[in-house]
Amino acid sequence: MARKKHSYLRRWLGRRGSIKRSQILFILTIFVPLISLFMIIRIIPIGATLGTAFTNMHLIRPVTKFVGMKNFIRLLEDKQFISAFFNSIEYVVVAVPLEIGLGLLFALMLSRKIKFEALYETLYFIPYILPMVPAAIVWKWFYSPGSFGLANYLLESVGLDRVPWMSNPRIALLATIGIHVWKNLGYFMIIFLVALKNVPAEMREASKVDGATIWQTIRHIELPLIKPVILYGMVMATVWSWSAFTEVYIMTQGTDISTGAEIQVLIYRVFQEAFVYHSMGKGCAISFVVFLISLVIILVQFKIFRWGEK
Repeated sequence: MARKKHSYLRRWLGRRGSIKRSQILFILTIFVPLISLFMIIRIIPIGATLGTAFTNMHLIRPVTKFVGMKNFIRLLEDKQFISAFFNSIEYVVVAVPLEIGLGLLFALMLSRKIKFEALYETLYFIPYILPMVPAAIVWKWFYSPGSFGLANYLLESVGLDRVPWMSNPRIALLATIGIHVWKNLGYFMIIFLVALKNVPAEMREASKVDGATIWQTIRHIELPLIKPVILYGMVMATVWSWSAFTEVYIMTQGTDISTGAEIQVLIYRVFQEAFVYHSMGKGCAISFVVFLISLVIILVQFKIFRWGEK
């Protein structure tokens, strides 16, 4: 009897072992291609970029040498890099609060079941699905100097003075940020609206029964429940603002800005150093700086949201 029990137990353990092996094989079959693709697309390029940042690699010169921290030291002495760095900081500081704040505001308004809700959602979302290049070209005409541009034409039609949209450095950067916000605002509005619509209606009704105002319901019920979605929106808005390139590139081509340096951002500097001046080492150094600062900003955002939960 004991031998039968032992043989049954041995067979059962053998089956369990075979099941585990098949499960491991299944996991490897599913995840190894995904991990390999992630390594090829993300990890290896980051490592290659970091390695190139410590060399004097040039697209024209055949010889590449290790130069240590020389490229990073050169960045600290590069006035254009410093200007682009502060322009990128301003880009994030202005664009992210506008995209998140306005996106939340419009989502809260549309979640109240107003008339023509679907129409408003479509109108807000259309800019996001438009390609940035043609959209930036249209905005470039909108900001045209003199009375040729629609913006100055509208200002003059109501008796206001013309604005040097693309010739004043401060206005030019803010005008370019405006394009970025206009383009991405619909995306954030939609994700916040979807999150708000998933808030249980019973909680809103209970707050009304308790005598809470609309603002109290929003502050104490709706916003805390969609906090993970707000964090996601902040991370995405930060990444997109920090890595803005297309609108800056289009707005600096053939405008009344002499060099375009006034609105250059870090990704634009990467493009110029790597593909205009062919200095891949310096371009990769700027890329790695962008990566590190993005990582720090995102970690700070996660920390702030976790701190707010305590």
